[in-house]
Amino acid sequence: MIRHLGPGADVEALVAAALEQGREVHVVRAAATKESTLAAFADTLDFPAWYGANLDALADCLGHLARRTDPEDRPAWQLVVDGVAGLGREDPRALAGLCDVLRDIAASHPRFHVTVVDR
Repeated sequence: MIRHLGPGADVEALVAAALEQGREVHVVRAAATKESTLAAFADTLDFPAWYGANLDALADCLGHLARRTDPEDRPAWQLVVDGVAGLGREDPRALAGLCDVLRDIAASHPRFHVTVVDR
């Protein structure tokens, strides 16, 4: 599942609710550039050294992480991508591509929940 929230979203409450539901929660802070945002994903989610810092590599790494959530005996994930407004202003195509990757991963893995916060 993917959802988009506006600038008034309470990320702390969102994280607390996901933790209450037993999800593993990760918050990625987006940046104003595609490169910096992709680096934030790598840093936050501890991507492997082979991560290519492009949208295809992001899809590969997130897909790997999402597959870990598929078995019912593993905790579901809540990925929060906070602060995408700057990326949307500076590089709307990059934001659209990022959202496409996130939507595809979430659609393929129902226990991998994604929230994008537009602030």
